[in-house]
Amino acid sequence: MSKRKKIIISAIAIVLLILAIIGGILGTRKDVPEVSVIKLQRKPKLISTVIASGEIRPIQFINLTSEVQGRIEEIYVKEGDQVKKGQPLVRLDPTQLKYNAEAQLASLQAAQAEVQVARSQVLAAQNQLSQAQQALAAAQASMDAGLQQVATARQQVATAQTDVDRAQVEVNAAKRELKRAEELLENNVISKSEYDQARDRLATAEASLRNAEARLRAQQIAVNEAEVRVKELKARVAQQEIAVRDAKRAVETANLNAESSQKRAEQQAAVFQSQKSQRDKTLQLAPING
Repeated sequence: MSKRKKIIISAIAIVLLILAIIGGILGTRKDVPEVSVIKLQRKPKLISTVIASGEIRPIQFINLTSEVQGRIEEIYVKEGDQVKKGQPLVRLDPTQLKYNAEAQLASLQAAQAEVQVARSQVLAAQNQLSQAQQALAAAQASMDAGLQQVATARQQVATAQTDVDRAQVEVNAAKRELKRAEELLENNVISKSEYDQARDRLATAEASLRNAEARLRAQQIAVNEAEVRVKELKARVAQQEIAVRDAKRAVETANLNAESSQKRAEQQAAVFQSQKSQRDKTLQLAPING
């Protein structure tokens, strides 16, 4: 029996006892008033009830999205399953991604081969430039030597001209002497042998003059030939200078092509790595426990 019931029963007993005593006392009196008895009732137990509507929400929402596209090949869980972080959920078909990666690998290899070709073209252009520069230096040296030959030939022409002038003076002197010898011979001043000596000296002087003139002509020819040679060498130098300029432009072009090929190869390598990483992302894992 609970404490509350005990208290109520005790209270009822006390009330009944008091009523009995009062009834006994009043029974001795004639004008006893009527007494109404009130029946005690237990207070009903109150029960609180609340009716409400609502919805259950998770603490955290996770949207599962795949970084790659493809056909689902296998699903490892079903709706309502409890999963742990890192647990495989879905696998995509890697076939198309594999084909894409292989195609990008082929493109990368082609780009790398193009880089090698471009680099070989740079080396070839540099070799051509070096050869052109060497040819230019040789042509310049030949032209310098030709100019020196022209200068030397001109000096020799000047010397030969001096010899001619000197021989001409000797011839003129020998002619005057021979004329005088003729006059002296006619006047019987000199002998026939002295006259012959004067004539021989003129012949010798004339021979010397002819030799000097021949040397002069030879030196003049040498000068002309040297000057023609110098003109040819100047033309060759000009051609080699053009060849050097063309070779320099070829080197610049080859370097630009090599740089472009290298950039394309690097870009293709990045694309290939991206395709390769996508191929490794076909397996979708649970991001959290849940």
